[in-house]
Amino acid sequence: MPAPSSAPPSPPAAQPARSPSSAPATAGARPAKERPRPGPPGAIDGTAELLRRTLPLMSRHAAGYAPDSYELWYEYVRGGNPQLRADLDALVNTCERLSHQVTFELHQKHLADRSEETTRKAGAGLLELMHTVRSSVEAASSGATEFDAQLAAFGEGIASAGSAEDMRQHVDTMRGDVDRMNRSLSTLNDRLEASHREVSRLQSELKRARDEASLDPLSGILNRRGFDAEIRRICAAAAQHGSPFSVVMIDIDHFKRVNDTYGHPFGDQVIRTVGQMLSQLTQRKDVAARYGGEEFALLLPETAANGAHDVAERLRSAIARGHIKRGNGGEPVGNITVSAGVAQYVRGEDPMSVVARADRALYVSKQSGRNRVTVDR
Repeated sequence: MPAPSSAPPSPPAAQPARSPSSAPATAGARPAKERPRPGPPGAIDGTAELLRRTLPLMSRHAAGYAPDSYELWYEYVRGGNPQLRADLDALVNTCERLSHQVTFELHQKHLADRSEETTRKAGAGLLELMHTVRSSVEAASSGATEFDAQLAAFGEGIASAGSAEDMRQHVDTMRGDVDRMNRSLSTLNDRLEASHREVSRLQSELKRARDEASLDPLSGILNRRGFDAEIRRICAAAAQHGSPFSVVMIDIDHFKRVNDTYGHPFGDQVIRTVGQMLSQLTQRKDVAARYGGEEFALLLPETAANGAHDVAERLRSAIARGHIKRGNGGEPVGNITVSAGVAQYVRGEDPMSVVARADRALYVSKQSGRNRVTVDR
């Protein structure tokens, strides 16, 4: 299953702070095993020593010695990516074994950046295309200048022709010049059409790369990167226009127990279903995202806290009533519920501050029995 999000902000003083090591145990969950940890960043210098520390970590998990797994754990041991270390530390405290999906998504989140590579390649393609078009236009311009001189010479020749034979020779010469000019223009037209097709292809490739970089492959909604970009955009608009804006943080209840009881494939199905329901139960202007692991987020522009509570309650109720099937045609499984926290944006507030308040409200829902919605007041 996908990795959980980074440790959420501390809740109000009256309640204990959540952290990977101190979070209350999920009902029915096995106690977390203590994992060996690498030393602080910079403590390991040699490549051979890095490899020696990396291999045992890789061997414990489903992806084994796959390239993505090696790169992920090598970077973890090297200590150069604090957020990657934090995510993996949180995960190994709660999971017995990382699945292939978890390893892939952590690699995508922290180490892969296909969109930048695609953008670089597209930029190089556009530069090459620009050079080709420029060369074609320059050649056509030179041909047009030459043809203009040929027309002038033809006019002078016709004016001074002393016989019908002279006239015929000038016309034959001009016919050849016109044919050459037509061929040149036809070649230019073909090159411009090919260039137009190539520009369209590059535009499509860039759009696809942007979409892939911002979408979560499992749930089909935005991933954390897409969420971060959208909340900045919506906060800026809300600050500019003074319109209300609310954030809803949503967490699947007892998700580790779901995985332990029914297996990771069913856990993936739960993630997919929740993502689909978020898309179906929100309006076009709203933004649904998988924040990380089993946590989701809704961004609700032009919506105050009370309205956001109603949206979250509809989602909570729909999931609680539903029955997600195990595989194609499998038996339906009930008792899948979610908890939610709502916070309304305060004009001028940092985007992550409103997320933190919604996450604190989510924590209250969890501590109050789960399967409920709490609004930050």
